[in-house]
Amino acid sequence: MVSIQARRHALQEADALLREYDVPQDAPIDVLALIEQLGLELVFNNLKTILGALVPHGDGGIMLSTQRGAAVQRYTAAHEIGHWILDHEAAFDTEADLYYPTHDREQLAQVFAGQLLMPPPLVYATAGRYGVTASATATGPLVYLMARDMGASYEAVVRQLDNLDMINRNKRDELLSIQPAAIKSQLALGHRPAGNVDVWPVDVRSSGGAITVTEGDEVVIMLPENRTTGYQWLTEDDLQARAARRIQPEPPIDPTAQIGDRETDWVPATGHSAKSRRDVDRALLALPGNTGATRILGIREPRREAADNITMGQEEVEALLHVPELRTVEDTYRASWTSVRPSERRALRRSIARGESLSVAMDTPVERARGVVQPAAPSAVDLLVGGTGTRVIALRSAGEGLDTYRLVYSSAYDPAATAAETYQIDVTIAPSPSAAQRKHHLSVANQAGSDGDEPGDAEHIDHDGPRE
Repeated sequence: MVSIQARRHALQEADALLREYDVPQDAPIDVLALIEQLGLELVFNNLKTILGALVPHGDGGIMLSTQRGAAVQRYTAAHEIGHWILDHEAAFDTEADLYYPTHDREQLAQVFAGQLLMPPPLVYATAGRYGVTASATATGPLVYLMARDMGASYEAVVRQLDNLDMINRNKRDELLSIQPAAIKSQLALGHRPAGNVDVWPVDVRSSGGAITVTEGDEVVIMLPENRTTGYQWLTEDDLQARAARRIQPEPPIDPTAQIGDRETDWVPATGHSAKSRRDVDRALLALPGNTGATRILGIREPRREAADNITMGQEEVEALLHVPELRTVEDTYRASWTSVRPSERRALRRSIARGESLSVAMDTPVERARGVVQPAAPSAVDLLVGGTGTRVIALRSAGEGLDTYRLVYSSAYDPAATAAETYQIDVTIAPSPSAAQRKHHLSVANQAGSDGDEPGDAEHIDHDGPRE
């Protein structure tokens, strides 16, 4: 069992390292820069069963897995630095070694890593920004946002909050039982990001602002939208498509025509003929992106396709791959009048278009088999008109640099309509840890070449494994 003196020593060593290299403790810690300052070699590779390794022989080196997200990579790096400082012995660390250590040296490396990557000043400042002051205010989403901002993993932050006595053990266990993927989906209103990436949910309050994300992270824009007005949030492509629309002239009005009495008891016909049902189904299938359970847009890879073009030079390929880009990976409208599962949306659209009762769309075979009683479903004619829903647009970041995403709230049909509102956000895309290290190696190799070193020396430097 690790003694209190040993734990205190691990904490002191982490603090001493931060002081030695004058690392500010009120901002995210760049542990990869610390590895370089320590004179250790850093390598990224496609490791199968371990997250990181320390090789103490020679000048020493650290290897990190490319199969995890940037937050886990940073925490693993801090853990391996702990081994280098505390025991200077070889280590091959699995997920259990990092988060559920049983051996004394792994427990001490964990204590060191938490203090190095998440020093108390940084934790207190970030917690204050999100109002996390004790167990009662430490919710899963808020702790995840803290972890994202500090560049650490969710589990690591939960344990550090426990180490700093900001939460009790029961709250720690409760938070650890929540899967980070579920928290990300909750923050993104049901959108599930692909892979081990962070999500950055933003709304109308962020318009005109700027954020910095790591390559691969997803920015999820959530804006109010009332589609019954004919107005929608339009992208630049939408505006170009709208400009190409042909405006049909209004039909002439006969001033002598008599207006009949209004039928107060009129309701839409619900008994569609077989032919009209086929017409409705055909019209629904013609709607792009609306034939499936949810409107999912395929991820385009235009830069990768261009990079595969053998006529391009290597420098042109590298430049193209590093162009910043925000790719739309999901574009969904969530109505305010009901909450419906993605698997039910297609049937719901069909029922509304046909004027049928919505019970068929909202009563699934699985629930019928379980005997689940559904509340009385409304008819299509009972739907609320004028309700404001939420437009959810998920953007996957790629490349490196600044990209600006802009939306205009205007008529989706009238090319002459003016913008009622605009939304714009600047997103700076930072390279992933492995990409940043690869770029650093290439810079060192180029510098060595310009200084007249042998080519073999430059080739030896660049060995950071396959790309993520």
